[in-house]
Amino acid sequence: MLRGKLGKKAMAICLAASSVLLIACGGSTAQESGTPDSSAKGTEVASEEAGTNFEGKTIEIATYLSGDTLSAYKQVIADFESETGVKVTLDEYGDDYESTMKTRMASNDLPDIFETHGWSLIRYKEYLTDLSGEAWASELNNAALGVIKDSDDKLYALMTTGSCLGTAVNMNVCEAAGVDPWAIETWEDFNAACDKIKAAGYTPVANYFTSAGALANANGSWLSYEGEQFNDNEAMLNGTWDWQNFGVILDYLQTWFDNGYLYEDCGTIKQADVIERCAQNECAFVVGIGTSFQTAVVAQNPEVKMAMIPICASKEGGARFCGIGEGASFGIWKDTDEMEVCKAFLNYVSQNADGINAAAGEISTLPCETTKSYGMQLMEEGESHYPDVFYDNLWDRKYMPSGMWSVFQVAAGMFCEDQSDESKAEVIEYLKENYTDLYEAAQE
Repeated sequence: MLRGKLGKKAMAICLAASSVLLIACGGSTAQESGTPDSSAKGTEVASEEAGTNFEGKTIEIATYLSGDTLSAYKQVIADFESETGVKVTLDEYGDDYESTMKTRMASNDLPDIFETHGWSLIRYKEYLTDLSGEAWASELNNAALGVIKDSDDKLYALMTTGSCLGTAVNMNVCEAAGVDPWAIETWEDFNAACDKIKAAGYTPVANYFTSAGALANANGSWLSYEGEQFNDNEAMLNGTWDWQNFGVILDYLQTWFDNGYLYEDCGTIKQADVIERCAQNECAFVVGIGTSFQTAVVAQNPEVKMAMIPICASKEGGARFCGIGEGASFGIWKDTDEMEVCKAFLNYVSQNADGINAAAGEISTLPCETTKSYGMQLMEEGESHYPDVFYDNLWDRKYMPSGMWSVFQVAAGMFCEDQSDESKAEVIEYLKENYTDLYEAAQE
């Protein structure tokens, strides 16, 4: 059981907490541009590649997708069935996906194809087929490979979409304040830019505490990556991390409060409010958010010039990175009786993913989009300024036990209410205790 140590006042704030501490993961706020291609570019590939008649074959696919993305996926499946004669049974597990898949893993009775949704390496690898030899594998971009390529170069999933998290930038505000966001490398640089933006009469940091999120997406820039202040990865993964180095993050984030970088109502505003304020050119940065945020801003005001820069490094020479989450990603059960059909299906999806990408409103990880999304344009523009940027899985997903997301949210509420040294110590202890509990529970 998670240990809660909060009073009613703190808990009220916790329910609204997420982003400053958390460098919060932005939810999908608007569909990104991109027109589905109904011409089914890969319609003949599946049958020809297999060299056999698939008529009468049946495969089972499990999905957690919903809404428009699920509808687009169903269309791809229907087209594949029509072209190949394969019958697809689609299991829509929805909110029960995690528990259902864990039960099926325990009995070693898995669907022929199932969505890995961020866990192809961390959770499902031992049940999946290596797909690194497939034709589409060489077409995946660096954003995808940074998340799904194993240390031995194996791939266990076809990743068609992903969420890309960096720092959203209002270029209009930066220009008015005399700030070049492309020159920002470190958190020290970031604060210097914020000082200039505040002096020019704008709000530097528009992060908000009412989005569901976690104390996660920027943590690697202090704790995990080459050239940073600490490298605690091994301890994080084996359950022995004592969290003491986490204090450097709290010390830094305190400067956002002390220097007046945030909106005064950052504890109550919602993402929609921040989108509107950014569209009105009131604020400069939202740290650790996905490209759907910028898409929503320009939808309200096409005159606003937005950009995305990577997460800052903790010191000069440190890592510049963006967090990537697997979106619509599909793997093949290693013990399927229909391996040939399953590989043909993934090949088909790889060439007909436009509709899925457009519906998801995220970045595409394959070169099959007929219309490049706004998110992809932002990501590629960032790469042109930061050619050494690298992509890694979301920090909490890669290094923390399952269940820490909500724990980070509570911790954010604690820190939002009180940034004293005593509060920092309580935050660290709270995180450590729950991390230990969840890690031990995961070993059972």
